[in-house]
Amino acid sequence: MSNNLTFFVPYHTGYAHIEMILSFASFADVHLFVYKWNPAQQLVRDYFSKSNHIQVHEFSIDSILAELIIQEEQQHQVVVLLTASINYSLGQLQLRFFCSIQKNVPSIIDVYSTGHCMYGCQSCAHAYSHRLPITFTNYMRTKHLSSTEIDKNIEVVICPSFSSEEAPFSLLSNQKIVEQIVAFSFPHIIKLHPSTYQTKNDDNPLVSLSKLEQDHVCHFLTSKNVLPDTQTNTLKYIEHARVIICDSDSSIPFEALYFNNQKHILVYEMPEKHNKDDDRQTYFHSFHTPQQLTNLLECYFAGNLECKTEHSHEFFLKKYDEPDGKEIERLADARHWMTKHNNLHKNFDIEKIKQDIKDQFQSPLTQMTLYALGEHTSAQIDELWYADMNDVFNVLLNNIDSF
Repeated sequence: MSNNLTFFVPYHTGYAHIEMILSFASFADVHLFVYKWNPAQQLVRDYFSKSNHIQVHEFSIDSILAELIIQEEQQHQVVVLLTASINYSLGQLQLRFFCSIQKNVPSIIDVYSTGHCMYGCQSCAHAYSHRLPITFTNYMRTKHLSSTEIDKNIEVVICPSFSSEEAPFSLLSNQKIVEQIVAFSFPHIIKLHPSTYQTKNDDNPLVSLSKLEQDHVCHFLTSKNVLPDTQTNTLKYIEHARVIICDSDSSIPFEALYFNNQKHILVYEMPEKHNKDDDRQTYFHSFHTPQQLTNLLECYFAGNLECKTEHSHEFFLKKYDEPDGKEIERLADARHWMTKHNNLHKNFDIEKIKQDIKDQFQSPLTQMTLYALGEHTSAQIDELWYADMNDVFNVLLNNIDSF
């Protein structure tokens, strides 16, 4: 573990990024800054409460700057890891926010978009990954531990993703298929996407689960085969499965291609969403109706379903390096995180940093900007949005703690 590097992570979800955080924490200490509007604040605190290498803070400019001062005193270099995809506005605003701080704080040596998804998922850009399968890191490091033992006799693993109100193209949006899966009589497990568990708590304002999909999540939760949301490592279930049922627009079917044991990957895909340029397709069986799924499963249980993944491992290695649990070390080398930098440690002007952020974000001001600034709860953001926008920056500039 590195003794002179520290990771800062703005954190906007609950369990969805746990595996990524554990992966990076194997290399250096991690400080999570959980947004005030994130309903999973306490969940995240509780999860990492016994960790020696992960600390959880409430997100604010003051808490970030206070921790930066501590890191400066310890002569640590800081890398900011962005959890939100820069394909979306929150990720872009996170990038601007921390780059603005970085200009004034030389000990921040990098602001890096983690690319937590893999090939086939539309959320993240494959080109930024350095071919390193970071989603496999914690799995590779922990798969042999007794605490990760699972029932290896379960052949069928179902991993639904989710879509949105405007584009309901996910398996989770198809009522008949959801009902079909819940009624399965053969042994199986259902691994829901971590972000879909928001139906148990106050909604995360940035997770656009439709009312239809929320209802279907509730229906899934009536099944005794649904894994609890604390089970964050999907790969250990995929490893032993013979059949994986998932969405095409997901990284799950690509991740399954890594395992060199000839799995059957059944992907849900609406005909209008078919991408003829998707080079994963040759390894999948596609379905979009309950009868098509029934036919595929009947063929599988009869031993007649064609196995399309005989050479899938080779395909995986054309996109990413062989995972070995040391991806963060290689990423650190690729990004020069361990290079000795001179003249990094010096005092910085807190008020100047806050003024720079004001200049960066006050115009044009949007609700998403308020979420990225992280100083308020969802209710406060809604109230501010319909009030005087100058109040937002009065808070940012006047609420300066004593250092």
